[in-house]
Amino acid sequence: MGFAKVNDLNLHYELRGAGPQVLFIHGIGADLKNPISIFNTPLPRHFTVLAFDPRGLGESDGTAEPFTIADMADDAAGLAAALGWERYHVLGASMGGMVAQELALRHPAAVDKLVLGVTNAGEKNGAPVVIDKLEQMSTLEKLRLSDTRQDEDWAAANPEAVAKFEQQSIAASAAMQADPALIRGFGNQVNAVLKHDTFDRLPQIKAATLVFGGRYDGSNPPEVPRAIAGLIPNARLELVEHGHSGWYFDPKVWDMIIDFLCD
Repeated sequence: MGFAKVNDLNLHYELRGAGPQVLFIHGIGADLKNPISIFNTPLPRHFTVLAFDPRGLGESDGTAEPFTIADMADDAAGLAAALGWERYHVLGASMGGMVAQELALRHPAAVDKLVLGVTNAGEKNGAPVVIDKLEQMSTLEKLRLSDTRQDEDWAAANPEAVAKFEQQSIAASAAMQADPALIRGFGNQVNAVLKHDTFDRLPQIKAATLVFGGRYDGSNPPEVPRAIAGLIPNARLELVEHGHSGWYFDPKVWDMIIDFLCD
């Protein structure tokens, strides 16, 4: 682990693995402390993987003023440049996919191949705009947003899973409320996501691109990644048998990503 000065911020990063370089960009609220780590996936067995705490989260510096998805993309590209990376693959999922889109648009010479997972290109893309409404949603609404198969019947048949999800949600909310810096950093990310808009610029992406979505993703339903892939020249679209997050634990999905990046 280390720190690099980027855009007047100290960004905390980690490098692991060997081989071609892959820059990984976290989803909303996630940082290097997240137990669901990119370094616990098969990716570092094939690539040199760079991941980092986004501004305002983890051990990276925060800012009092709001920032945009484009600012986060410049942070990511600036960090890679500070480490001597000139051209590399980029993988981003959910909010990380939004940042990855902006990175490919703003720094095209740096991006070799691009992987966009379970993400969207802004309000024009047709995804539900709910990131700022999660605290007001019921447990079942949030479960269904993550995976449309998690309906009333599923909840009735899986009470232990519902209870575990509720406990995790309560714990996450309590941790957030106990840390003013985390509240500010996460709030800035939420505002950045709400203003995200790359839809009309997607045809400008030059990198070879894999777009994948979950068939049961309630937050980015299949028509969303399908539209993204349709706008990026020669993009490849894959729909996987998951919701918004289950794909992360599927070796077949990682095989797909690794095969694309190695091809």
